[in-house]
Formats: sequence, C-alpha cells, structure tokens
Amino acid sequence: MKRPLARTRAALRRRPVLTVTVAVLLPAVAATGAAEYAVRHHIHNRVARAAPGLGDDLTVGVAGGSALWDLAHESIPRLDISSDDARVGRLSQVRVRARLDDVRLGGTTTVGATHADVTVSTQSLAAAIRGAVPSVAVAAVTADPGQGTVHADVGPGGLGRLTLRPVLADGKVTLAVDGLTLFGRSVPTERLGIASGGLGPQAGATKEYPLGLAATSAEVRLDGLHVALTGGPSTLSDT
Repeated sequence: MKRPLARTRAALRRRPVLTVTVAVLLPAVAATGAAEYAVRHHIHNRVARAAPGLGDDLTVGVAGGSALWDLAHESIPRLDISSDDARVGRLSQVRVRARLDDVRLGGTTTVGATHADVTVSTQSLAAAIRGAVPSVAVAAVTADPGQGTVHADVGPGGLGRLTLRPVLADGKVTLAVDGLTLFGRSVPTERLGIASGGLGPQAGATKEYPLGLAATSAEVRLDGLHVALTGGPSTLSDT
C-alpha cells in the first residue's frame, strides 16, 4: 500500500509544475501567433502599396517557414501572389498568379527573380474593347485556340465580327486587329475607330511591366488569353 500512495503523492506534486508550465507557454504561443499574423499582414500591405493594380482580391503567401523569422533576417525566400481582380492597362478583372523569389527587405526592397502567369478572360477582353470604342456595341467575345485569335461580335445585333490576334514583341503583348467583317465581307477597321495597331496600352499609361517583367509567351485558350512573364533582379517600390 505504501508504494501506490507514494506514487500518488509524487503525481500530485507534479501537477502544480505542469500547470505553471502550461500557463507560461500558452501566452507565449499566442503572442508568437499574433506576431506572425502581424508580420504577414505587413508584408501583404507592402505588396499592395507597391502594386495597387493587383486589386482588392490580392492575397500574399510566404512560402514555407515563418514570416516572423524571415522579417527578422530581412530576407524572404519566396512570396506567392494571387489576384482575380487585377488591372493591367485596359484590361480589368485579370487573373494573376506570381512568384517572387529571394525578396530582400530593408530601406529598399529587392527581388531576385519573378515569374507570373496572367489570364485574361473573354469577358475582360469584351470590356476592354468596349472601353477602347465606347460607341460600338460588343455582343460577345469568343476564343479560337486553333487559329490563335479572339473574335468579337460587334455592332447592332452583333452582325460584325472583329478578329484580334495577340502579338508578342520585345517582351510586350498587344492585341492586333486581324480583320473586321460585316455580313461576311471585309471592311476597314477604321469604321470602328480602332487603328491597325489594335488594343495597345492606354494613352499616357506606362509601357513597361512592373518588376522588370517581360512576356515570354502569349497563348489563346478557350477561356481567354494566357500570358507568361519572367523577370530578373528588380526593386519593389512601396511608395
């Protein structure tokens, strides 16, 4: 009987120790979690200020490890950026998935390399055409991956068909006018008020992509236009 009683007394003596340990650890864990959240929020805000065109749907993820640890060392191995509400030139509601590698914080934030995949839906393309030529009705926009073109039914009743083709040159992508038909007959695109250069950047807008990005491919798929971009060392301005 003595041996079980001794074990019971020892267990009772350990309970206050365990209680004190848990009481100390829980606030510490909670504080660390709150600090981690605050750091991630700070990084999100910094990216949002640097790239307001990414819109309100922006999410920023710190890949692997602890954001608190990365901030303390002023170095983030990788940032994953996502938005379904980005604006690129004339194009709105653009889907962006980007990866920023070797982000160095400090007085000036630098990025070692960047890769981005941009998807422009047919709805976004329709809105861009309406914005470029407000006087012209745009009934629908469809993609033709086989021909590598985008077709817009324009004019009253969508009787006209405007064909656009993505053109990749010098790291930039533009939508060039490939033709305009009315009742199956070719007509000059000037009737729509669209120059032969197609849908390029808006007047006064910068022609450079952020973070030194350059387009490496432009492909028409069933859901719209897909553009891949890459960039080398660059600076992330947060002003």
